Amino acid sequence: MILSYFSSQGWQSWGVEHRPVIPEGMPVLIDDDLLFEDGPAVPRPTTVINRWLRLLPASGAPAPSSWENYARAVKEWTEFLAEHGVGLFDSRDRLK
Repeated sequence: MILSYFSSQGWQSWGVEHRPVIPEGMPVLIDDDLLFEDGPAVPRPTTVINRWLRLLPASGAPAPSSWENYARAVKEWTEFLAEHGVGLFDSRDRLK
């Protein structure tokens, strides 16, 4: 899993009409194969995590350093689970 930080630099060349509203420096988690879904309407856990990370500024964590800390913690937790053959959204019994 790759932890990167959003930068809008060069957004004019992305083929979008307006500058993205994602805050500069917002952490973004990406799976090693660079995919965000396993098929149409089948998002991976990183997609859900990234949505949650984008909500942090409005949820009482306005500091970019907090975003980074949360992103690192959830990245390490997700990697730990994967090492043990457990998915982030597995059943309650599997997570025990």
